[in-house]
Amino acid sequence: MKAKKIDRKVFLIKSSMTLIGGGIGFSYPIIRNVNSENKTNKEDIKIKEYRVLGRTGFKVSDIGCGSIGTSNENVIKAIIAGGVNLIDTAESYANGNNERMVGRAIKEFPRETIFINTKVEITKEETAEGLVLRVKKCLERFGTNYIDGLMIWNASSVNEVRNKVFHQAFQQLKKEGLVRYSGISCHGSNWDEGPGETMDKIVGAAANDGRYDIVMFVHNYVQKEMGETILKECAKKNIGTLLMKTDPFGGNYLSIVEMVKKYNEEKKPVPEYYQKIYGRIIEKQADAESILMEEQKFNANSKREAAIGFALSYPSVHSALITFKNFDDVTNYINLSGIRFTENVLSMINTLKDNFSEVYCRHACNICESKCPFKVPINRIMRYNHYFMAQTREKYAIEKYINLKGINAKICKDCKGYCEAECPYSVKIRALLAIAHSNLNLNVS
Repeated sequence: MKAKKIDRKVFLIKSSMTLIGGGIGFSYPIIRNVNSENKTNKEDIKIKEYRVLGRTGFKVSDIGCGSIGTSNENVIKAIIAGGVNLIDTAESYANGNNERMVGRAIKEFPRETIFINTKVEITKEETAEGLVLRVKKCLERFGTNYIDGLMIWNASSVNEVRNKVFHQAFQQLKKEGLVRYSGISCHGSNWDEGPGETMDKIVGAAANDGRYDIVMFVHNYVQKEMGETILKECAKKNIGTLLMKTDPFGGNYLSIVEMVKKYNEEKKPVPEYYQKIYGRIIEKQADAESILMEEQKFNANSKREAAIGFALSYPSVHSALITFKNFDDVTNYINLSGIRFTENVLSMINTLKDNFSEVYCRHACNICESKCPFKVPINRIMRYNHYFMAQTREKYAIEKYINLKGINAKICKDCKGYCEAECPYSVKIRALLAIAHSNLNLNVS
């Protein structure tokens, strides 16, 4: 009888997984959570699973370090000591200081055991010779004689995937033994000259190009369709896959609540569109808490488990990149290595999707931008606000926002909501953009 009960549980979970994942790539056992026991000894906090990063052949930790959110190199050392062997950064992060910090941190560990990935932005004026010199400067900051992965930062079109300058520079650097593998990261179109291709088209082009070994893109349980398409293409070509922004509710979903509180504290009238959404969020949050209260608390730990459990349930995902901000993050995320889907994880995902989907603007979606008569770069602005709120990279986010070309989100406060009318997910984009402007504009108005 006991065996039949377990079989039924497995059947129910797999049936639900088919609904949320379309049956794409879920082949791992999903009847237990390998991290269910309490961890009190820091020596027990270790990466439990390594996956082969596509055709690179390098076995990377299923939890990776991405867009470093700390200035404390000891946090990076703790991450590596815990078994994380994939570290992603970029030439532009903290004006190169992120690369310097990584370089200092890895000196205590065998270089060949760590996969270092960095990204470079390619301008229209760039030359292959100039890019080679820039990458050599990256090497100097790392204090190492080679970089494992070199990526085009935020490739925003299929044409950029074919960038001749990058490929010429990469071939020279590879010949000299200074870089090993090439790749791209992608957040969708940047709307520099109007709406462009979607993220799945851009990363799909890279997978089929033949010259890329690894790709980095957005994938989570709320916006899974594009990610699943990309994972299929990459699996065919044995391309390494790195996920970013795996937690869709890492802070943004509470932004409207916090904004209304701020209006009340300052005794200012709350705009009508905030009032309407605020009431709906509070009502849904109360419903969600009551649903989840029986088996798990509605807290950051539960949300993390849901996000990472979903990401790592795809065998074609090689590493989920996390912004480690402090030592607590080291413990909290490394403990999730090797996680599999449980009924609690599935319950959390479905509850969050049902109750908070309309306050999550899908990264790299780009669907609504074509309907904005003012050509507001919605995708980029919402990404910068994610840096600000979910990753606590406030300075970086503000710098990116104030340097935007063209119009920003100031106009969105009094707009009729053309983007909202176009959004197939009923996201309250106008309110979210107004909040983003309030967060990121130095001269708030």
